[in-house]
Amino acid sequence: MSIRKHYIIIGNRRHGYTLHPARTVTTLICRSANIEARFPNDEIPRILAELPRMIGEQNSLLENEPQTEVLRFRVSESEKDQIEHNAYKAGYEYVSAYLRDIALQREQGD
Repeated sequence: MSIRKHYIIIGNRRHGYTLHPARTVTTLICRSANIEARFPNDEIPRILAELPRMIGEQNSLLENEPQTEVLRFRVSESEKDQIEHNAYKAGYEYVSAYLRDIALQREQGD
C-alpha cells in the first residue's frame, strides 16, 4: 500500500500528517500532535476525528510561553512580496506565524 500525505488547517496553521497503511495496521505520523504510532486500521477514522483536538492540546502547551521577544531583519521589496505570497499560499493569515513556524521547523503540511 502507498504512503498517503494529508493536512488539516486549524486556525491559520496547516498541520500535516502521514498515513502508512498496511494489511491490519496503519502508522500515523503527525508532528503537530506529537504522534508516531501504529493503530489498527479500524481505529484510524476515530483517531483522525480526534486529531484536531490532539493538535490543539499540543499547541496549548507551546502557547503558554509568552512571546515577548522581537526579531527584526531586512529584506528587499521583492523578497518581502515573495515571503508574503508563500505565507498566504501555505494558508497563513499572518506572515509572522508563517516565519515562526518555518524558523522553528514546525510541521508545514508536507
